[in-house]
Amino acid sequence: MKNYYILDGKLLKERDITLAGLKRGFLYGDGVFETLHAENYHVFRWDDHWERLMKGLEVCGLEIKENSGRLKDRIETALKRYRLADAYVRVSVFRRATDSFDPGTERRTNVLVAMKKHHPYPEKFYRRGIRCAVSEKYCRNEKSPLVYIKSLNYLENLLARLDAGRNGCEESILLNTRGFLASASVSNLFFVKGKTIFTPSIDCGILSGITRKAVLEICKKQDIKVREGMFPPEKLRSADEVFLTNTLMGVMPVREVKGLFKARKFLFAGMLRKELKKLTG
Repeated sequence: MKNYYILDGKLLKERDITLAGLKRGFLYGDGVFETLHAENYHVFRWDDHWERLMKGLEVCGLEIKENSGRLKDRIETALKRYRLADAYVRVSVFRRATDSFDPGTERRTNVLVAMKKHHPYPEKFYRRGIRCAVSEKYCRNEKSPLVYIKSLNYLENLLARLDAGRNGCEESILLNTRGFLASASVSNLFFVKGKTIFTPSIDCGILSGITRKAVLEICKKQDIKVREGMFPPEKLRSADEVFLTNTLMGVMPVREVKGLFKARKFLFAGMLRKELKKLTG
């Protein structure tokens, strides 16, 4: 799979990218990122991603010289140049390298954009749903500011996903430190009871997902009742549906949460996926 890059505004080949501008991200995870999806050479919900990126930079004490509109134009121009109509795009922002662990007053950054052809999740996942397990090892610390941004250190999320695989599942569902449902390792969590959709509130220690926001907007437009709050995992036992959302998977139905839930239908997940596709198309 061929990758294409923009580093600090310049198109570069992978072999020409060095550690010089990325060192602190590599050594300490000192930076933030956003994962985006482009269809028909257009980045979906760019403004929402940019807003979240700005919040992450503020938490980390970082600044960016890039202008939102200029960077978006640069990305979409590159996508057309490389004929990446349906693309995975990742924007990573690294604190500039300093000589010590303590960055002092250094707030300047380097910006790396990586682009490649988007390979969607297997269609069978959407037909049959995926399997999840509630993680017994990892949780979301709702008291930490880092759970609310996309920092470059995603190790805990990665380990939770690997743990899911060892349990014969595709995803891990994480609780927060108080034992309430939070999110999956790389996605937001929803469940359905009757005609109401439930989802953990932001203060449960979840990332404010861009697709989560889009789904909530669709529900409002469709007059679907939504409740955001703090829910114990036992609530999944009586759920009619469970589904996950993120930028690349869209709306993903869950067929099983081990020991808690088995799907009987995917009505809401299917409908919301179709409505989301209308927005991205």
